[in-house]
Parts: sequence; structure tokens; C-alpha cells
Amino acid sequence: MVKKELIFTDVEQDYVSISTPFIDTNFDNINLYARIINQDQVEVSDFGYTITNLEELGITLNKRSKTVWRIYESALNDFGINREDEALIIRTSLDRFPIAKNRLLQGIMRINDISYLSKGNVKAAFNDIVEEYFINNGILYTPNVEIANGNGIASRFDFSIPSKSGIEHLVKTTARPNDPNYAKTFNFDVKATKPKRPRANFVYVLNDFTHQTEISQATINTALSGLEAGVATVTGFEELKHNNQFRKRKRIGDQKGS
Repeated sequence: MVKKELIFTDVEQDYVSISTPFIDTNFDNINLYARIINQDQVEVSDFGYTITNLEELGITLNKRSKTVWRIYESALNDFGINREDEALIIRTSLDRFPIAKNRLLQGIMRINDISYLSKGNVKAAFNDIVEEYFINNGILYTPNVEIANGNGIASRFDFSIPSKSGIEHLVKTTARPNDPNYAKTFNFDVKATKPKRPRANFVYVLNDFTHQTEISQATINTALSGLEAGVATVTGFEELKHNNQFRKRKRIGDQKGS
């Protein structure tokens, strides 16, 4: 999250509103709300807007829809978010407030993906589709990698893929291929993580599989803005499969000669 693009405003009940440059399902800026609980703890919340906005679109979060529930539940678990009534909340120590703020925002964006997937009647989350491709092609990976950086926050990547050369591929996926929110987040995370992982290669995989959409040049430009050539790659999932970008490897547990 780019700090200079945040707008802080005092609101009622000791909360501060944090307006972000990212857009929600109603095409409004995503707002977070923070308050000091005591001298050691802070709370950051969405005030219930995320779930309310989905419900206004006719989307109900319950276990009857397995794909929707899986995306919702994994977002809460992956980003350490609690739900209280309709509100999504993280409570943490004051020194971890930047991390909590970033986690809640990314969790909200992940949950908002449900509105996009539901339009195409998608039966599986895009992240699961990419993971299944890795498994079927014997590509070793570690899921849900979080890397602390010098900005007081941690950047999260969906997959880390090793290589024999020692270069680590850090992969971030997005279900919405031309969403500027995710392109901005990828760009920020690359810039924040590169000093900590100088030999890493960053890969942004966009969903042109369940939603056959042409990837816009504006999305590519946003994702790669200010990055040196060769540091990061933007690719559609179909292109990734066609080029077999990650070399086929023997999976853990496979026997030699098998």
C-alpha cells in the first residue's frame, strides 16, 4: 500500500478513517477504520462494508456455495482477519498496525473477488486452478509466502517456486486480470521485497482462463512501473501454460527413475 496515497480523517467513536486508492465492488474507494484500544493495542476494521456490498449484489456468504465459502474463509485465515457481526476486524499491537492495515486491505480485495467470479459462474477459485496446474506438472512450490520488508509491513505472494539456479520465483495471482488494484499491489510488493530477495524473479499471473479477457497494456504498465527490466514478468495463465515457464520438476516424494 502506497503511504502517500492514503487519506486519514477523524470520524466518530475515536475511529480514524483511512481512505485507500483501491476500489471496492461499488467502485468507491476502500476505507479502513482504526482506533486505539489501549496503550498497547489497536483495532482496524472495514465497518462491515465489504460483506454488505456483496449482499447488495445478491451474494450471500454461506457454506451452500463451496467456492464462495472457500475464498471467503481462506481470506480470513490467510490474512488473520476476524468477523464480528458484519465487520471484518484485526486487533494487534501498536507496532504491528502497518502490517494489520495491509493485511485487512488485501483480505478485503480477496473477498471482493467473489463478485467477479460469480458473474462467470466459476466453480473454482483462480488461485486453486493455478495450484492444480503446478501439482499436475510436478512443479515444486510453497504456498502463501509472507516476506517482511523495511516499510513496517509484510508482502504476501501466493507461491514461491525454487529453481536449480538458486533463483526464487515469487508468484502473485489475480482472478481479475485488468483490475488496477491488484496491479498496484503487485508493483508495490515487488519494490518492497526486492531489497530482501535480490535474486528473486517476480511473476504476476493474470486470469485469462475462467474469464477469457485480453490483458490490457495499462495493466502491464501499472504492474511493471518503475521496475528494472527482467525483475518482474506479467503473464496470462494461458501463456504460462503454453510456455511452461516454470521448468518441470520431480515432486517431493517421487522416486528416482520413476
